[in-house]
Amino acid sequence: MANDPSDLLDQLILLTRRLADLAERQAALFEGSRFLEAQSLNEESARLANVYALESRRIAQNPSILEGVPPVLKATLTVETERFKAAMEAHERALGRQRALAEGLVRAIAEEAVAARPTPVAYGPGAQAYRDTSAVALDRRA
Repeated sequence: MANDPSDLLDQLILLTRRLADLAERQAALFEGSRFLEAQSLNEESARLANVYALESRRIAQNPSILEGVPPVLKATLTVETERFKAAMEAHERALGRQRALAEGLVRAIAEEAVAARPTPVAYGPGAQAYRDTSAVALDRRA
């Protein structure tokens, strides 16, 4: 817990910086398709994000708690917040690309599986080949 407004802002700066570091690291891991390594950062990211949200709400509800804070600390927090936002945007783009790749791969495999099945044939006079009626389900959570 912060002792004074400057201490609170110092803690927020460190928290924001760490969250940006984690987001950048995870985005790089996603880009390299190293999902298990990225997953190992989830617990810390979630814990710090909860603290960040709590402190942000507290300040939004009572902005006067930052009265008397040196402008240099406010400027530093602004810089770190912009870095955090940029890191989160990169994180989101990396996740989106990997998700699109995974979905495309699943669709391609499903299409190949359907194409590889033999076409059912009917027997008898005037028999016609019927299309395969078996289902292939694609889960959007791929």
